[in-house]
Amino acid sequence: MGAGTGAGAGGIDELLRDRLLIMVNDRSANEVLPHVPARTGGLVVTGADAPVRCRAIRNAYPETVVVMDHESHTRRTATADAPFGLKTAYGWRDLDLAGLVEILDGQRANRASYAVTPTCFVPAEEAGGAPVLGAVIGQANRLHREDTVVLLPCSWRWLRRSSVPLLAERIRACRHPVALIMQADGDPLERGQAVEGLRRLCRSCPRLVLWRTDLAAFDAMAHGALGAAVGVSAVLRHGVQPRPENGGGGHKPYPVVLVRRLLRYHRVATLQDWFAHVDPWTCDCAVCKGAALTRFTDLDADVAAALQHSVCELYALHEELDATLAGDERLGWWRQQLADAWEHHRLLAARTGTEVPFPKVLQAWRRESPTALPGAAGEQRGQERSGPS
Repeated sequence: MGAGTGAGAGGIDELLRDRLLIMVNDRSANEVLPHVPARTGGLVVTGADAPVRCRAIRNAYPETVVVMDHESHTRRTATADAPFGLKTAYGWRDLDLAGLVEILDGQRANRASYAVTPTCFVPAEEAGGAPVLGAVIGQANRLHREDTVVLLPCSWRWLRRSSVPLLAERIRACRHPVALIMQADGDPLERGQAVEGLRRLCRSCPRLVLWRTDLAAFDAMAHGALGAAVGVSAVLRHGVQPRPENGGGGHKPYPVVLVRRLLRYHRVATLQDWFAHVDPWTCDCAVCKGAALTRFTDLDADVAAALQHSVCELYALHEELDATLAGDERLGWWRQQLADAWEHHRLLAARTGTEVPFPKVLQAWRRESPTALPGAAGEQRGQERSGPS
């Protein structure tokens, strides 16, 4: 991709395809940026200064994909009359079609690689979410532009067998790519039927991007998702319950690292407990350079370094995924990553003499893959790909 990378260069789908974005707040964007590859990576910037940060980064690094998420879904629940909105200096603003166009144009004026709709939170189907979901897609389809991703922040309950067919139908009806956020208290994929539902969705919706997620990005792309955006912190790795003031904060961050061998994020304190009596695991990424994963403290510099380490490890894993062909080859690669993670958990427990539980989500990812939903445009392809993963 050449200078000035944007949705107009080769089409938005090609800009999204197999790309792994890092979701980061405006204060930490510059710390992450040096470790983001321009060809296969990029940033999703959140926070009040996201427009300024987006413009500054794109001016300095025009080949880097940078977009913004206004996080309206963390502040308001959508209604059929007002599916889009924005927090402004003057209070909350519901957006009609003209207002939505204005906000999307503003993102592009601040040099965002493509525009992302400021969608409010879509409640579960049984909580009245069906007409809200229809309103999001219906109003988005009135946008006559080719540079837009429709953000769809939903309750995890949309992944249940009873609701996922309607969700897939609405996503396939959208004339723009759709970025899906799953909201839950904790990991949404630990909820019943969620992993199966998301996999079927990825196989059934060829223009789906998984947004504000974690290592589920890799399972989603292995099952056909167009791309993904992984959060740098726990709060940016799944949707959250809308809060009008978006309060909280003020706590001191503690260091968390991605342990690639385990396919899992862990607090450094947990690693220190595990390796209290044996030599700790080391890491050869560009940040660690062979140093121990247990070395990080709660000092600001160490918290930032731990974040940078995790970004480097994400892109190392993504480089392997990107080298595979979509379909059976990619699923086989992902199955092998999960098998290796299982073995590393077992070996770590034996070496340290401690209990190292294999996470529920990884267990679910090792189960047989479901087929596409009936009636999906790639249903036959999904059936041909079915098998354990």
